[in-house]
Amino acid sequence: MGRWNSGEDIFALALVLLGGLLLLSNLGWFAFDWNVVWPAILILFGLWLMWRAFVPAPKYRGSEAYWGFGDYAPDLSGKAVRGESFSHGFGDFDLDLTRAVISDGENTVRASHGFGDLTVIVPRDVSVRVHASAGFGDATLFGQHSSGIGPTLTFQSDDYASATRKLNIDASVGFGDVKVIRSQ
Repeated sequence: MGRWNSGEDIFALALVLLGGLLLLSNLGWFAFDWNVVWPAILILFGLWLMWRAFVPAPKYRGSEAYWGFGDYAPDLSGKAVRGESFSHGFGDFDLDLTRAVISDGENTVRASHGFGDLTVIVPRDVSVRVHASAGFGDATLFGQHSSGIGPTLTFQSDDYASATRKLNIDASVGFGDVKVIRSQ
């Protein structure tokens, strides 16, 4: 399955379209009027939210879970995490990996979120490699902090290459904050 179902890609497409309209307006090809664009953006966003409301939540396809509106905190108790992908549309998204089963070898988790805060909680005893990014907002990764437009942080445990159990995490949010922390 492609990544076109994530809020990150819809946000990227919206930026490309808006940038294209602004460029064409600056070149004099047509008059760009914010009084028309803002209502159109709001209408398209509302239509997208309505479409997402009709997608059953959560909807599982293979190893991917999708959720639409409201707060989302999947119960991963006893679930093996090898190559998982989670997407959420609107609200807060808490991904607690401390109760999941992290097998030997490299395990990959991708969490993408459209609007709101994304928090990923990582077990203390697992070596990690993390990439955290936000379109607009803050990124916090084990105490490191970056904010603004497009903040990105990366981290890799010192023993990642030689560790028996590894967790590779890609956490991204379109509008909001992404935070990756270790469990207590």
